[in-house]
Amino acid sequence: MKVLIVDDEAHVREAITLLIEWDNYEPIEVLEASNGREAVAMIERHAPQIVLTDMIMPAGGGIDLLQWISLHCPDTRTLVISGHGDFDFARQTLRYGGMDYLLKPIDTDQLNESFARAVESWKISEANRQRILAQAMEVNRFKPVYRDKLCSDLLGAPSARQTAERELAGEFGITGAVGTVRSAVVRFSEQSRLWHKYAGRTELLFFTLANVANELLRRGKDGYAFRNLGREREIVIFFWNGAAHANEKLNKINAGLAAVLGEPLHFGIGACAEGLGDGLRASYLQAEEALKKYAAPTAVSIPTADNASRQDQAQAVRSIGSDPRTDTYSEAYVHPFETGTVGGAGVMEEIASYIREHYQEELTLQDLADRFFLSREYISRRFKREFGENVFDYLANIRLERAKRLLLGSEMTVVRIAELVGYQDEKYFSRVFKKSTGCTPNEFRRASLGKDFS
Repeated sequence: MKVLIVDDEAHVREAITLLIEWDNYEPIEVLEASNGREAVAMIERHAPQIVLTDMIMPAGGGIDLLQWISLHCPDTRTLVISGHGDFDFARQTLRYGGMDYLLKPIDTDQLNESFARAVESWKISEANRQRILAQAMEVNRFKPVYRDKLCSDLLGAPSARQTAERELAGEFGITGAVGTVRSAVVRFSEQSRLWHKYAGRTELLFFTLANVANELLRRGKDGYAFRNLGREREIVIFFWNGAAHANEKLNKINAGLAAVLGEPLHFGIGACAEGLGDGLRASYLQAEEALKKYAAPTAVSIPTADNASRQDQAQAVRSIGSDPRTDTYSEAYVHPFETGTVGGAGVMEEIASYIREHYQEELTLQDLADRFFLSREYISRRFKREFGENVFDYLANIRLERAKRLLLGSEMTVVRIAELVGYQDEKYFSRVFKKSTGCTPNEFRRASLGKDFS
């Protein structure tokens, strides 16, 4: 325990130190300050449990100090020892939580009685704080279990769903009409590499996955990730605040999981739905169906509402992002994350197709990562494996081929052609062109057609 004695007279501080029967208490560290300003600095540095202070001092008096303590350290117990029997001083002492107002010259018995009451009051308060803290820790320890049960019930029997919906709203502070919601699912098979990697530590795997997701979901403000108690080896993510942008959030979650677990996961995600209870469950069932289709031996492409062509499916995935409520395909689909060898080459072909269609735009690796829900590192590594060149060389070659066609098939200027193939700087375009072909765009055109449109 720490005690601070505040008085501008050194002999008064010494007298208080000599008069208090310190042996009656646990080991106590006695601190001293000569004015209110110095006392504030001491309190901030040492956090004493009890402060004994004079009223009238230079550089910050007792009233100001008591007021500061009541605002910033309300658990600190205060005693006033003053040479002034002013009623207003005594009133201010009580106003700011002071336990006693003692007059100088100091009476030894009175001082020790008041000090003993202050110590006892602090001990009672501290015991209450510790009890409340222990209760809070116990609640926090069981809160994830309670939330897992609550969210799992929302996906279960009708008899439990209504109660679960009401309690879920209260637990996460969801008020008013919820609007758009969405669900995503990841399930580990007994043959999966991660499941074997965490053999005997599967609780750690589930905890890690849910914890990473919930950090990015702001601990229930935007949604919640939980272990589905009704299914083995399954984690479900509910999205409610900003559910229309669930794709972006899921992309960030998977990037975080890849950093922690060493690899990303494959999520099934349902379409957007309306309403907290029925909406989340409906979207969950769609997400679960997407995972079933993906796990089937013939399901090497992204499942959609019908048996659309691969090109249509790729377009469906690309269209998702800004507002899923307007998607052409409203059924569940699977995020094309890396999952062993399934779907990897197909996703790279989709990325290549996207580059061929959007070569005029200012494309970056991050743009592709955001659009296809993959990490930049994975795209870079897998794309080069599939096509024998990196993404930027692939993009540059497409631009050069289009530029050659325009140079030979039109009378447009080199400046205009550069713009049409994605280069805003004509000089940079010419340097890139010459590095690849050995001649400038105009030299290429003259050699082929004998014309110059610069």
